[in-house]
Amino acid sequence: MRKFIVITLLAALLLAGAYTALAQQGTPAPGAAQIFVVVCESQAVVNFTGTMPTGYDVYYQMFSAAGGTGNALTNLRQVQVDGVYAFSETIPYLTGATVPTGSIASIRVIVGREGNPASATMNTTVDDVQDGCNNPQNPVGTSIDLGSSAAVVSTGSTAGGSIFSPFGGVIQPPAAAAPAAVATAQPLVVIGARDTGETGRSETAGVIFAECNQYMENANPGILYDTDNITIFWSWFAKTPELVQEHIDNAGYVVALNGIPLPINISPIEQRGRNFWVFYTHNVGQLEPGAYHIDFNLIWGKPISDGYDDFGPDTETPVINSNCDFVVQKNPDGLEVSDKYNRQFGPRPVGS
Repeated sequence: MRKFIVITLLAALLLAGAYTALAQQGTPAPGAAQIFVVVCESQAVVNFTGTMPTGYDVYYQMFSAAGGTGNALTNLRQVQVDGVYAFSETIPYLTGATVPTGSIASIRVIVGREGNPASATMNTTVDDVQDGCNNPQNPVGTSIDLGSSAAVVSTGSTAGGSIFSPFGGVIQPPAAAAPAAVATAQPLVVIGARDTGETGRSETAGVIFAECNQYMENANPGILYDTDNITIFWSWFAKTPELVQEHIDNAGYVVALNGIPLPINISPIEQRGRNFWVFYTHNVGQLEPGAYHIDFNLIWGKPISDGYDDFGPDTETPVINSNCDFVVQKNPDGLEVSDKYNRQFGPRPVGS
């Protein structure tokens, strides 16, 4: 049985009475996608139609079970579309992967900014029973393989996007974070991660996105130990390197850990996908057990553009204010750790 889903975001949200709440959170909802997927034994046929504003693309990934769960059958892939579009692709599964006759597989489809699936304005799944193959419905194109490091790998939770790491690839939130070790989630985009073998631990433990509370499910710091090397980071991307440099020249960041402003290291501008990126980092080092809070504040000296939207004075986004909370636990093996960075900062009392 084929399942067909039509998502027209703005209209659907208005009908559901949800657009006002999203708008109050500053979350855009552009784009439309009609999805028709055919699950075959060793490949899938994906069909997308809709209307897409400039600067947004469709991302998709196939999974071996319903609802975007199970094993990844493909890497995360990006479909470059603009305006009114119709796109089909026959995508082979990863080496050795098959879907037996009568089994259910699924596709997760995301609409997000070009080069940034974590900015998802649409995040949905469509299931299909493997009962034979079919031909593409639309003009056939080729999507961009974003690789396994950017894949939306699911371990049972719904999947979404990824946040680029300053060290290459993407940060990986934990498969299942322990409630005592993380701040309250504010899920805008929900994503899973590969299982590290320890519940609640991230594969990239210690690499902390400074705005994690606003993107908790794809930037969740997870369980952190006093033996972890902590690096706090954030980033900016734009359509051209010149626009990134304009941001660097005019951006005023105040990022503080437990109230103490952090010195900032700025990376060279680099291209990832179709966009250009700069990463801001501060290596904290090891921290004593306790709760920590990051305040993130960004203003601009003059209006700028990233090639898609405007920021700064007299624009719709004059400032950006975010935050991140995380907890550091004592290493369970009782290892001694010296030269703790929080001799300067001091741990923030839990619940403060």
